[in-house]
Amino acid sequence: MGAQECSTPGGICSTAARMEALERQMQTEKAERSRAHEKIYDRLGELERGMTAVTTQYSQIIAQLATMSADLNTLKDRPSRRWETVVAALITGVVGYLLARLGLN
Repeated sequence: MGAQECSTPGGICSTAARMEALERQMQTEKAERSRAHEKIYDRLGELERGMTAVTTQYSQIIAQLATMSADLNTLKDRPSRRWETVVAALITGVVGYLLARLGLN
């Protein structure tokens, strides 16, 4: 409402001015909420990208652990196989020695 439309002091004109001020305030708050929401969605996007990277790294770690576990089991089996070979050689040697001693008598 313009100044020429106001016929009574403090009447309708002051109400219209307050309404316009409230509308401007509402528009300002709406714009601020919109910026705040945009920041929140940007942060969520960053978190999603970060989680994707973490998930990929986690998968790689699990795969490496599986490989290391298999290698460790292989290494654990080697000494027992060597020990079995040594024991078999000793037994064969002792039996061969005993047979040779018995055969000479």
